[in-house]
Amino acid sequence: MKSITANHSFLGNDNSEKNINLNFNSRLNWLDSAKGIAMILVILGHELQPFFEELGSPVVVFIYSFHMPLFFLITGFLFSNKNLQKNFASYSKIKLKRLILPYFIYQIISILFINGFTYLTTHQFRYNLIETLQQLFYLNGTVGWNSPLWFLVVLFFLELLMYFILRCPFKIQWILVGICFLIGGFLTSTQDVYPLGLNVIFTGVIFYYGGVRLKANRQFLDSKAALITAIIGVVLLIINMIFNPMYSTLYDNIITPNYIVFTIIALLGSMSVLYVIKKIPYFTQKNIFVDLGQSTLFVLASQYFLLLGFDTVAKMLNFYEPTWIFILIKSLVIIGTYLVAGRYIAFRRERGTLNAYVARLS
Repeated sequence: MKSITANHSFLGNDNSEKNINLNFNSRLNWLDSAKGIAMILVILGHELQPFFEELGSPVVVFIYSFHMPLFFLITGFLFSNKNLQKNFASYSKIKLKRLILPYFIYQIISILFINGFTYLTTHQFRYNLIETLQQLFYLNGTVGWNSPLWFLVVLFFLELLMYFILRCPFKIQWILVGICFLIGGFLTSTQDVYPLGLNVIFTGVIFYYGGVRLKANRQFLDSKAALITAIIGVVLLIINMIFNPMYSTLYDNIITPNYIVFTIIALLGSMSVLYVIKKIPYFTQKNIFVDLGQSTLFVLASQYFLLLGFDTVAKMLNFYEPTWIFILIKSLVIIGTYLVAGRYIAFRRERGTLNAYVARLS
């Protein structure tokens, strides 16, 4: 049996005191809170989007003006320089496992489900074989019914591109980011949808790199300049929400009012959200948004199943209608379900980490 002294030595060498206190914070709570809030905005956006014409909702314009750029910004902030020490083959293998493999798993499930559901309700399949293959491999600019899955493919190629950019000298990085920004602007100007979300990949570079630079200069978030930036960002979001008659969607390559203005609003708006979240003590501690932020892949890939299920039941009950009451009830049910599921997933993760720690001591 190990002595107490030996155990203390083991804990000290392994930095495992955090495990004793059940502080499994390998990531910053405020960033996970930001991801959780961004995920809620995604769900709300998908709930409101079908009713945009009926409700004329400025809320949709507000959400779509920054919520996906915010994800890219956070992902860039979480990028570790240790990745640059890996060779490209090893790095690609990790990203294939974390992004592309889940994409295909969820895509196959989604295609089988929606074709089965459509056949049961209309006696015909939703997609033919050619359409299915095009959507499965993201070859026609769409990933089909479960459209949020596009983010996994785009993020995969974006992270591979950023791997090469970030291995370059600092001045060259800015030049390459600028070139990508221009390419993204050109692809956006065509208003066509591209295979593998090419337009989103190049557009996303500016936000991803913004997150990388923000992490390198993280003291900025505690400065007066950050406060001024946040105020400007909020003002721009509000102005855009009031005066912009149409919402932007990266997936469909619809950017309003134009590419440069969208980028400025999205970048400063995302920065303002991060600033506010970081300054509120609740978000820097363990909270329900942290649980949700650590389960973003599950929420991203499964939300359309819940949305379809709720809408189907609502139609059966003659309750489906474009009203704010309907949206409110739907939001409470869907988001509430994910908050409960996020806590359960976090509990299982924490228990697994604790069990692994106890096993190491035995």
